Amino acid sequence: MNILNKNIPKLLTLFLLLGGGRLMGQQLPQYTQYMYNTSTINPAYVNENNRMDATMSYRAQWIGIDGAPETKALTVSGIINNKIGLGINIFKDNIGPSAEFSSNAVFSYYLNLSKKVKISLGLNAGIDFFEVDYSKGSYYDQDDVLFSYDDYYNALPVIGAGTYIFSDNWYFGFSIPNMLINQSNIESDKNLIHRDNHIYFIAGYVMDVSATLKLKPSILVKTIDHAPLTIDASLNVLFLHKFTLGASHRLKDSYSAMAGFQISKNFFLGYSYDYSISDIGNYNQGSHEIILKYLMPRWGPNARSPRFF
Repeated sequence: MNILNKNIPKLLTLFLLLGGGRLMGQQLPQYTQYMYNTSTINPAYVNENNRMDATMSYRAQWIGIDGAPETKALTVSGIINNKIGLGINIFKDNIGPSAEFSSNAVFSYYLNLSKKVKISLGLNAGIDFFEVDYSKGSYYDQDDVLFSYDDYYNALPVIGAGTYIFSDNWYFGFSIPNMLINQSNIESDKNLIHRDNHIYFIAGYVMDVSATLKLKPSILVKTIDHAPLTIDASLNVLFLHKFTLGASHRLKDSYSAMAGFQISKNFFLGYSYDYSISDIGNYNQGSHEIILKYLMPRWGPNARSPRFF
């Protein structure tokens, strides 16, 4: 077992390098606090209330394993004229010797289904940059045929779409952040890049327990070709419109604890910790995620109190 523990970092990186004959077959980044940054998975979502918001997040996954996923993200979005939503999503994801940088512009349009229910239709378009540096890793051997490739770099377009239906206290969304898959025409590229559709379903409900206490159960379902179904179920509690505590469970993968604090009218800080319950949990100290949200000043006559989602 000690030998296995010492070699887990090498085995993980080899898996990332050689798994299934594809280097860039990893999924899109996952987020535990997706409920505070929904536009990263659904282009139809932007904050209402005639205001823009900017969100930064950092996620370090599987602490203690060399080459484990690390994600940095920035999103800016908002509503113009109560109908049109505009935004941009940027993230960088590092896994082992590979790095992905993605930049997407987001457009959405709101329609009233009834007096209280609205629907938003969204599109995102951008580009993904991929890079693989085979020299990374403590076991790298330039004379080994497994590492005889040149460093790899490529850029691929991204086009996605989503819909988001909501009222003052509930929401439901469906999205495919990237509908373009398997675009490489060069045979060598096909061994390096294989992108499958990521399909997301999201739903949540806000219960007003009292004037100072709100409960929000929510669920995120992610389905990907050639990968197990992912289900995240969470419950967040908002106290005094300032303090948030929550817990979530990613089916067969992890349990998570979340905490948030409304620092001021414009700044929100959130943190989450994931405890792995899958087999890989024996070799890491969990995952950490930090999120900082800035709500820009409102404009226009129709500003309301922000929703709890």
